[in-house]
Amino acid sequence: MEPISTVLVEDRVVVPAHNDANSLYQDGYGSLLTEERPLTLNAFEALYLVERRRIAVVDETTRRRLLFQELLLRLSKDDPDTWTRYIVYRDLRERGFVARAGRDSNADLLVYERGMYGKRPPKYQIYTLWEGLRTPISRLGEVLDSAVEEERILRLAVVDRRGEVVYYTLSEMDFEKLS
Repeated sequence: MEPISTVLVEDRVVVPAHNDANSLYQDGYGSLLTEERPLTLNAFEALYLVERRRIAVVDETTRRRLLFQELLLRLSKDDPDTWTRYIVYRDLRERGFVARAGRDSNADLLVYERGMYGKRPPKYQIYTLWEGLRTPISRLGEVLDSAVEEERILRLAVVDRRGEVVYYTLSEMDFEKLS
């Protein structure tokens, strides 16, 4: 199958053809914008689709096709966490989940139950951490509060030095009920 042609416009990957945009959107990729730019992929979606050879990304100014490494360097210029998010996103997709970008700093990804994309709201909120890096407990409390408020299950995606991802569920415990 021939990869879908996309264009890197500044720091966004855009799918110019409506049919291709609709196909990708139905599969849980991208955000619909306007008629001029019907679908925009975020960095980790674009990297995943390039790796899977589902899309080819062409630089808008040079008209040259970008390889995975070149695209990664360009998309991570302003966001040092692009690679980490990509690792987690790829892992979730390979497990059969549809994952979308989180709406704020409390959720890197919002994940739908298998088969529920477009039918129900996301069930899981993913917050990504690198193994060994310190994160204040107050920050994890903020992230948990955000997930509870949205009625989602919070999963911490911990990425180790080899790039493997382990998921932990974080929830509040009521010690008074244990007595």
